[in-house]
Amino acid sequence: MRRYIFGKNKLLTATMAVVTVMHTAAQAMVALMISWIIDTINEIIFTGNTSLMANIAILCVVFALFVGVIVFASMYIQGLWIKKIMLHLKNSLIHGMLHQSMATHQNHSSAEDLTLLTQSVGTFEENYLKNSIKIFESALSIVMAVVLLFTINPMVAIISIVSMCIPTLLPQLFGKKMAHCQETVVKKTTDYTGKVKDALTGYEVLKTYHAELQNEAICQDQADAMESSKLKMTATNAMVYSVANFSSVIVQLFIMLLAGIFAVRGLISLGNILAVVNLTSMVVSPAFEISGQITHLKSTQPIVNQMLTLLNISDASAPMSEVKRSLVLDNVTFSYSDTPVLAHASAQFEQGKKYAIIGKSGSGKSTLLKLLAGYYNDFDGNILVDGQADMQCDCAVIHQNVFLFDDTIRNNITLHGDYTDAQVQEAVYAAGLDEVVADLPKGLDTSVAENGARFSGGERQRIAIARALLHRKSLLLVDEATSALDAENAAKIEDSILSLKGITCIAVTHKSDPKILARYDQVLRMENGMLSPERKIF
Repeated sequence: MRRYIFGKNKLLTATMAVVTVMHTAAQAMVALMISWIIDTINEIIFTGNTSLMANIAILCVVFALFVGVIVFASMYIQGLWIKKIMLHLKNSLIHGMLHQSMATHQNHSSAEDLTLLTQSVGTFEENYLKNSIKIFESALSIVMAVVLLFTINPMVAIISIVSMCIPTLLPQLFGKKMAHCQETVVKKTTDYTGKVKDALTGYEVLKTYHAELQNEAICQDQADAMESSKLKMTATNAMVYSVANFSSVIVQLFIMLLAGIFAVRGLISLGNILAVVNLTSMVVSPAFEISGQITHLKSTQPIVNQMLTLLNISDASAPMSEVKRSLVLDNVTFSYSDTPVLAHASAQFEQGKKYAIIGKSGSGKSTLLKLLAGYYNDFDGNILVDGQADMQCDCAVIHQNVFLFDDTIRNNITLHGDYTDAQVQEAVYAAGLDEVVADLPKGLDTSVAENGARFSGGERQRIAIARALLHRKSLLLVDEATSALDAENAAKIEDSILSLKGITCIAVTHKSDPKILARYDQVLRMENGMLSPERKIF
């Protein structure tokens, strides 16, 4: 992850490092500046020579302006660095999510992805990126302060180095516990997001069966578990800081006492006492902070692992190929875990023909379509596209519940692709959607509302068909697309599909209307995990 982050913005990272060094050096110089001013004023008091006061005032103003500019530049460049990394990271995560294989997506929780993009990346920004900067600043502060302490008094410097180890090392004892707490927070947040998502998606079901209170209780339990995990994280964090803070205060007071003893013995000046106090603070305080910062950085490891899984995704799925001659299932066997679904299933689908697959519920009809679409790749046997086993068919799947984006009809059909109006109109007409569009005030630019709530089931199916036709999908896999429609609309949709010229169609259907089935080139029955031609008795 470090190489991925820091390697993407080398020039900006180097600039940030230089400005941060200047910022830390300016802070260290403040301690020496104060020491010099105190000693100079002390000298003026004894000599009565006030001519140096004007020079001191001018120097202080110039130095203050310099520090102000450096602080602004440092904070701005750090913000720019974080912005560029977070933007690149979020874009890369989206890329990974959208380019993972169907098989990977099927075994992945959408709630987990949502949690990663909405909450975990924020935690990563705070606890990893910003802490990386703070750790760098703390390390610089310690090094510079120790070097300056050596110029004042080597003994004080050595004692400061030894003493800072105490507040630095003690909190490291909590590192594993912090990582475990962070992992628990991520898991509980994912669980909560999943339950809320289920409640919102299944709103109609809950209202129909008056199950609002039961589901509300489930969401409340998940919320309680999530917040409890956050509280445990906060408590552990408080323990880390309390231990480090206690040891830090003890060490700082000890060094201040030591500096006072050295001043009494004439080993350092009055101004040097203040310099030692300030420089010691630049050693002990960062040492106290760096321990907590490192602990927080380590706690992001579960999030980093999640991100790396997506960032390392390469589109390793088989290349897509249009079915030009035939699509063949050759002795295909597939199981869900240990439950067999397909057993040595074989069939041949020729280009341009229409096929119906019938069978009992749970016989594996929908699973067969998912295998053809590339949703699963852990099967035995071969799926041949024009005789080639290392290709994946370029197809469109039309489900019972068609998903529509909260956008216009046009964009739901084109998916923001570059198509002409004539091409869109042709697809709309072929899908039988032209009359629906003609009745709308804004035509194709009408918003479909969230998930197509403005349109009927049949109209959503036609939008899906138009989408497939516009994108030149020569193979349609229809998964019980008409099962939720009334007889009239179901017949119209099936008629539209069967009337498509040059399009191969494999349709899973639960309806056995002889007139409809008679229009298919072949009807196959799925039974006992195998496909067999159905005798045409209709």
